[in-house]
Amino acid sequence: MSGPREAGSAVEAGRASTVMKARFCPRTAHLRRLIAQGRIVAAKQQAGAWLREAYASPQFLTLIAELLDPAKPDRNRRRPAPAQWLDIGEAFEALREDGFTQDQTILVLSDRFHRSVGLIEKALAFYREAQHTPGPAPVPRQPPLKISARK
Repeated sequence: MSGPREAGSAVEAGRASTVMKARFCPRTAHLRRLIAQGRIVAAKQQAGAWLREAYASPQFLTLIAELLDPAKPDRNRRRPAPAQWLDIGEAFEALREDGFTQDQTILVLSDRFHRSVGLIEKALAFYREAQHTPGPAPVPRQPPLKISARK
C-alpha cells in the first residue's frame, strides 16, 4: 500500500526525481563562484556563451535575470546625516543667541546654506541628537613604561 505522500504513478515518481535532480546546476554554480570571486565580467561572458548554446536550466535563467536586473536596494537603510549639519547647528545657536526667533533663524540658514527648510530642520535634529548622545568614556592615560636595557 502506498501512503498519501508517495507518488501515485511511475510518471509522477519520475517527475519528482527529475525536479530533485534539477535543483543543482553545475554551470550556475560555476557562475556564482566567479561572481563571488569578483569576476563579474568573466561570469557575464561565460553566461552569454552558454545562452548562445541555448542552455536554459531554471537556476541558470534565474541567475541571468539577477545579473540583468539586480534586486532593488534595501529601503530601510539608515540615511546619512544632512551635509554640513555641524555647521548648520553651530550657526543656528549663534543666530539664536543674537536674538533671532527659531523661524527667522531657519529661514536665514536656508538662504545661507542654499538648502530647503526641511533639510535645515533635519540637520538641526541631527545636531541636537549628537549633542545629547553620550560619547565613549575617556580612557585614562597611563604613564609610559620604563624599560631599562640589560647589559
